[in-house]
Amino acid sequence: MSSPHLLRPFSSRQLSLVAGDGKVLVFAVLGGRYAGSSVQVHVPTLARRVEQLPRSIDTVVFIDEPVPDGAVVATIDDMLTDMEGSQADALAHFAPATEAVKRVDGGVVVEGVDRSSLVTVRSPEVIRKPALERALDRVGPMQWVNPTALVAAHGSVVELYGSGLAPERRSSPR
Repeated sequence: MSSPHLLRPFSSRQLSLVAGDGKVLVFAVLGGRYAGSSVQVHVPTLARRVEQLPRSIDTVVFIDEPVPDGAVVATIDDMLTDMEGSQADALAHFAPATEAVKRVDGGVVVEGVDRSSLVTVRSPEVIRKPALERALDRVGPMQWVNPTALVAAHGSVVELYGSGLAPERRSSPR
């Protein structure tokens, strides 16, 4: 099975991000069809790449495309602008869950699951570098991880960004 080991970096200047100001690095996670529906990163590779980042980088963005197009760059820019006014450690692009989800028992469908409180996380995912570093320090023996889920699991606040966002900001508990 192929795996998303390659994290191709793009500086904010390369992508002409207005909100980046040279302090943002975008990682394109190149895992192809095996990466799954959300960004999955090889933990040892991610830890090494984050450790090698210049001190000037304060925000890390993850996308699941080899080269971001104008729409993705615009979304990243908007998310970075929102991040400036937020106390959150990360922003996760999302869409409401639309697929049917069922609870099963022994291979038998028991019931449908209410999707009104479920979302699917998509790229881009924007994370403050200190939150990512703290989470990587505590990750343990895991080999693969979604970066936003990783920081949320280690106490960071992740706010949702995208379609269907309620007027009040939604965030994970600290």
